[in-house]
Amino acid sequence: MKPIRYWLTPVFALLCATIAAQSPGLIVRPPGGAGVTALNPNGDGYSSATTAGFVTNDITESEVPFRVVPPALSEPVGDLLTGPSGGFTDIVPRVDGIGFYMYKDATNIYFRLRVGGIVSGSKGYSVLIDTDGKMGTAQPNADPNYVAPSGTGPGNPGFEYEVVFRSNFDVSVYNIDGTATPGTPQSFTLNTYSQISVALTTDGSNPDYFYDWYVPLSAIGNPSSIRLACTTVASPNSALQGTRSDIYGIDDAAYTNTSAAWQLVVNAQPVIDLTNFGALAPVCTNAPAITGSIAAGTSVSVEGTWSRLDNTKPSSAVISLYKNGVLVNTTSVATGATWSIIVPTVANGDVFYAKALSAGETSCLQSNNITASACLTLPTPPTLTCGSLKGISGTMPSTLLGNTIKVYQLPTTAASPTSNLVSTVSNLTYPTVTSFAYYTNGCSGGTNYVATGEYMIVTQNGSCVSTPVFVCINSGSSGTPPALATNAIALSQTVYPYHTSINGTGATSGQILRLFINGIHAASISATGSAFTFTGLSLKAGDQFRIYAQTPGSCLTQSAQFTVSCFVQPPVISVNATGNLLTGAVNIAGTAGTPGAIVQVYKGTAPSGTAVGSAVTVASNGSWLALVPALLSGESYYAVLTGGGCTSAASAPAAVLSPAACPAVSGTYTDASGTVTGTLPASFTGTVRLYLDGVLIGSQSVSSATSWSITVPAGTLYYGGILKATAQAAGTAESNGCGTVTVNCTSPLQPTVSPASSIISVGQSVTFSVSNISPLSWYAVSDNSGKTYATSQYRLNNTGFSMTTGAFSNAGTYNLKITADALTGCPASARSVSVEVKGTLPLTLLSFSGNYAGNLVNLFWTTTEEKDVSHFEIERSEDGTRFTNIATVPVQNTTAAEHHYSYVVNGTLQTAAYFRLRMVDIDGKYEYSRVLMVKPEAQKSAALKALPNPFVQQLYLQYHSPQAGRINIRILNAGGVLVYQRLLPVMTGENLLPIKESSAWAPGHYFIRIQDERTAETVQLKVTRQ
Repeated sequence: MKPIRYWLTPVFALLCATIAAQSPGLIVRPPGGAGVTALNPNGDGYSSATTAGFVTNDITESEVPFRVVPPALSEPVGDLLTGPSGGFTDIVPRVDGIGFYMYKDATNIYFRLRVGGIVSGSKGYSVLIDTDGKMGTAQPNADPNYVAPSGTGPGNPGFEYEVVFRSNFDVSVYNIDGTATPGTPQSFTLNTYSQISVALTTDGSNPDYFYDWYVPLSAIGNPSSIRLACTTVASPNSALQGTRSDIYGIDDAAYTNTSAAWQLVVNAQPVIDLTNFGALAPVCTNAPAITGSIAAGTSVSVEGTWSRLDNTKPSSAVISLYKNGVLVNTTSVATGATWSIIVPTVANGDVFYAKALSAGETSCLQSNNITASACLTLPTPPTLTCGSLKGISGTMPSTLLGNTIKVYQLPTTAASPTSNLVSTVSNLTYPTVTSFAYYTNGCSGGTNYVATGEYMIVTQNGSCVSTPVFVCINSGSSGTPPALATNAIALSQTVYPYHTSINGTGATSGQILRLFINGIHAASISATGSAFTFTGLSLKAGDQFRIYAQTPGSCLTQSAQFTVSCFVQPPVISVNATGNLLTGAVNIAGTAGTPGAIVQVYKGTAPSGTAVGSAVTVASNGSWLALVPALLSGESYYAVLTGGGCTSAASAPAAVLSPAACPAVSGTYTDASGTVTGTLPASFTGTVRLYLDGVLIGSQSVSSATSWSITVPAGTLYYGGILKATAQAAGTAESNGCGTVTVNCTSPLQPTVSPASSIISVGQSVTFSVSNISPLSWYAVSDNSGKTYATSQYRLNNTGFSMTTGAFSNAGTYNLKITADALTGCPASARSVSVEVKGTLPLTLLSFSGNYAGNLVNLFWTTTEEKDVSHFEIERSEDGTRFTNIATVPVQNTTAAEHHYSYVVNGTLQTAAYFRLRMVDIDGKYEYSRVLMVKPEAQKSAALKALPNPFVQQLYLQYHSPQAGRINIRILNAGGVLVYQRLLPVMTGENLLPIKESSAWAPGHYFIRIQDERTAETVQLKVTRQ
């Protein structure tokens, strides 16, 4: 037995491919796309490469060739800090764990998020960008512009730019280098620079969506390489200011401190090369650490430690040790263990660092830098006994140990103090093994050999130099030189290891300022006023430094001794939206970036507050909770963290206030509501604030009021959002623990669908007539698993329409539904339908044709390989959808190889009529032929002209349609590449169709094919662009 086969023309095959297109890939915002854009280059309304949509892989089949961005750890579904699980701010992964993608061409940079839902409300989808390879406060790649978290803000650990897709607003680019408060952004229009389309994946049996956006590379400074952190935000704001929802690549519940989470994500990401952009490398193996110091010598052991990032990562790694950037050797290490590598020779000044590599990862993070030294212990500095115009004398460590003395006269410019060596073998002597004399020993008698000025004297032993001592020579006095006077220089801020500059005040214009770190000259500058800055520094915790001021005509002065403070991120106290703690609370909670560290809460003003309660340990997810005596209004609290041998600066202070009484939200609300109202428990003067899912959406100042009303912008409310109102009066905190109301919605009208049930054969399709339409809604045909069976349609008005499925390839009963979805987050309405697909029959239908002549319709068909066939039924339809049986034709029951049949239908045709064969087996099984359209002689066929042809600028098509309906236009260039495709409505008669995109086509030949969606009639034409 063989199935029915049809000989299809190429045009009919094309139609089948078109009607079988799937909804995945369809651009839903803006509906159907915005024409040709960088995100939709062919302008066909799909993010997929073709209108066939996504079939097996929605990344490789994308029109824009996005690259996957591997997650730092993993990206779970439902790991949000705010928002619904699997919803409009939940980054959802594919089975490969990927949910974030990017691409770059010569002009633009593109981003894509796979998100669990879509909503009418406004949200933010942020990409924070690091362009200088520096992040956080840990060496060797600390960012000097690091901004610590404060209050409710996450700070900025080192990002230079931020690109935010602000739904319902625009695509914004912020320059955020060194700030946590973004200013005015560059703004790019939403419809051109963003789109949302249906992904192939589903979460919770609902479709996921691709949120795509792009900006010019020039908007982010044309960097050569970048690292990224992607965050969804519960409001259409910067991630530095809005409420965090989901950070890509981690379990957000395990990383409550946002700054620490961003640093983990970025530091685990290999640098993305934008100059030679290609596939992105796997995540970085966690960096090792070199411990201790390294002395110059031979067969020197360099030691360190290594631990994996978390327990989902490989448990071992290969350590590579580098000297001056050249690989020395490698060794293996288990997580949490120590490692060591023997270096054959180490010279003074050699710089060492190490890298780690675990299986399946990338070696891209390096350890701390350690500089080898032959001077791990510096020589003892000299002690001056006298200094005058006659000479300079003093004591020193023994010359028998190789010690010598060097005398320098400080230049009167910002040149190095070691640039002017004045001691020589002839003018510097050693009266004893522990004393020295520059010119006259004892500094009295004889000639004035020493010029007036400032002198620096050091002990030197080989390459090792002591800290300096200074003397001011301005007279012939030979007494013991006095200590340097202290100047008024002060630092502008605490100096931390990640700083590369030191800022201060207290200088005088014209002074030479000299910075000595650990007694070694680091920099000299000329002061131009009170404020000054030393730049280009490399600092580490515990470094001690002074700043010497050299004033013309005066003796050198020195600052107080300063110390580079070790840095650990301060803790953050969790406060309410207005920055307060509440009266009566018996605990204070917060977050910190250092799990395992100790947090102590203090009452009062830093740094002189009084410790309250016991110190607590930061949990593994970065949270902490301290029990305290009941809080009283007017008190102020701060917290300090101790970890890794370092104590943090104080957190931002948190003041205690009594909360105002809660207002109430009255009534019920939908996503279409524009005003929210409520009541107050008593006459109230102050501010009423309205929140949606914790995000402020409006406020009202009231006076002696018992009710309130807040207008919200259109599209603000969305289905499932939680409304809450609070109040705050002068001298009180914002009210707390107030009641909530959930936003409802109005689903689209339930569509009316015909036929409700259908019986067809394998290889056939069903056309559904759909009415009772809701404007601005998407209509789709799918089963309960989300699989679609027809091209989805976006309806702008309430006019009925039809949807044709693809051909069904397998027999069985299909329980489908036609859904109407406004894509606001509100549940779709649906109408159930069923399709029974019969199996194939034992015959081959070679042809089925017909014509109209002399008021007769003549039908002809030919079969072969008939076996157990009962009869043929001829069915007729006036609309091509609803058919009735008009005749039965028995089979011929002959042994001929081919069987030829005909049938005549009497009657005059006024308009086109449609016919099909119902071929019935002896056991009752049946199948249908294709639908045949027969037209009266007077009815014109479709006709197509090009105006003009050839054309120079814009092409117009003049299309004559025998009836109203829709046509599918496809235009290919001479190379067979599709350059234009549209499904357009046409009226009966002449239609003039402008092809606006044609003005951008290259000169050459183009082939136009127009196919009627209803009758499958096709016309073709060749045009030329000059």
